[in-house]
Amino acid sequence: MIDVIEVDGLLDKLETLEPGSAIALKFDIESYFDVITTITDDFVDEKSMKVIYETSTIPADSILELLKALEVSMEPINFVDAVSYMTMGVAGKSTGVTFVESPTMLENIMLKIEYLLKKHPAEQNTVVLDSINSLAIHNDNKILAEFLHILISSLRSYDCYTIILSVSEQESEEIDNILAMVCDDIIEVSS
Repeated sequence: MIDVIEVDGLLDKLETLEPGSAIALKFDIESYFDVITTITDDFVDEKSMKVIYETSTIPADSILELLKALEVSMEPINFVDAVSYMTMGVAGKSTGVTFVESPTMLENIMLKIEYLLKKHPAEQNTVVLDSINSLAIHNDNKILAEFLHILISSLRSYDCYTIILSVSEQESEEIDNILAMVCDDIIEVSS
């Protein structure tokens, strides 16, 4: 079953989650900035937690600049960037960004996330996967489903909140089936 909420109600919905929950957030591209700021700013502040933000869609530097412009604190956020190295190389190292060579390197993504959880221990953590659509473009669906199952099981042992982002304009039945298998809840965010 898919819950449908307005973007203004997203924080209230996130606050009801139990530690170790895995959810998928489906939204249209117009809601993207509202969704990521709600997760990385409002939700994080409410729970005083750290965020590991895996991106395979937009380079981490671009997301960092956006969040800084929106006055979101960067202190609790670390990035696993799986797109920059592949598309433009990595000229300089940004603080708080760990690079993976490609979104096809799912095992490396998992290892980097686990490394960051151990390097920056916190009472509570949130791991954001941005986005399932990009990972599905670069990986076979069976391998992607296996990756998500193993990753989410591992993150549950840390009591991490896992949030998987899905852009409505790019959704498919295969992605929906994968999300239904691995997530506790699927939430459609309307603008």
